[in-house]
Amino acid sequence: MRWKNSHRKERFNPDWPRIRHEILERDRFACQWPVTDEFGFTHICAQPANEVDHKVRATNGVDDDSPENLWALCQYHHSQKTAQESTEQRRMNRERRKEQEWYSHPAYRRTVS
Repeated sequence: MRWKNSHRKERFNPDWPRIRHEILERDRFACQWPVTDEFGFTHICAQPANEVDHKVRATNGVDDDSPENLWALCQYHHSQKTAQESTEQRRMNRERRKEQEWYSHPAYRRTVS
């Protein structure tokens, strides 16, 4: 994430260090990312976790820091999830810009008579 272009620091919960520690303890410092083994069974990654992430992304710039929306992740799965979310956000932004460009065409402009 490019922090210089981000407003995320403004949204940080001042109590985040305490919440983060509680989540890591609750999850026993084990990554909670679901993985599927070669037999098709799904279980948690369980690698050592040192990061806490939101399961559901912020909506309208507001993070949901409730324990139900937080989980401990290892660095690998946290970076994978972040990359996936970033790719999806870029795709949505690209579609939005394309639509704005389409409707900015003179044929779609309303003229006031």
